[in-house]
Amino acid sequence: MFDFGGVMTLTTMPERVRAITEELGVPWKVLEAGYGRYRRVMDGGFLTIAELYDLIWADADLDVDADKKAQIVKADVASFMCRNERTLAWMRALKSRGLRIGILTNMPPEFAVEFRRAFPDFIAEADAMVISGEEKMFKPQRRIYELLASRIGLAPGELCFVDDSPANCEGALAAGWRAAVRFTSNDQAERELETVLNG
Repeated sequence: MFDFGGVMTLTTMPERVRAITEELGVPWKVLEAGYGRYRRVMDGGFLTIAELYDLIWADADLDVDADKKAQIVKADVASFMCRNERTLAWMRALKSRGLRIGILTNMPPEFAVEFRRAFPDFIAEADAMVISGEEKMFKPQRRIYELLASRIGLAPGELCFVDDSPANCEGALAAGWRAAVRFTSNDQAERELETVLNG
């Protein structure tokens, strides 16, 4: 079972957004605090991306003009568009061995539209998929792992998760999944998953 951002993508949000916010004169610590407060609420489909940023600006008592807001939102979305083709090849190789492939990702509904547009070949490899914002839940809540297990038709003890977030890996294990591999690179993750599969 594969996460999206940081696993199917080569870059993650902070790098691009941090660069644009610094260029625009918005302190990074303001966004970092806001993401910690609101990002999962957005991922659960309870806020739009624009609403998330409006809350961040309000909390910090910042008056950010419409043009800056638009640039930051655009950088946020664009940061997830750099495809990791090696992960796609890995998914295909695993599927060719008879393994079922799932996608379990935190993202708001509006971003899911971009995901489906830009990553159709990754999605085509999946036997089941759960997008947090479409289900009004998010990792690491136990019920989102249970939903994917139900959709893919396997017992939790048969599932292995690949995610770049330690908290999300811990959530999979807490839901009874067989293993969780924290993705830091393709070489490392592929090696660790093979150890699990051969164990």
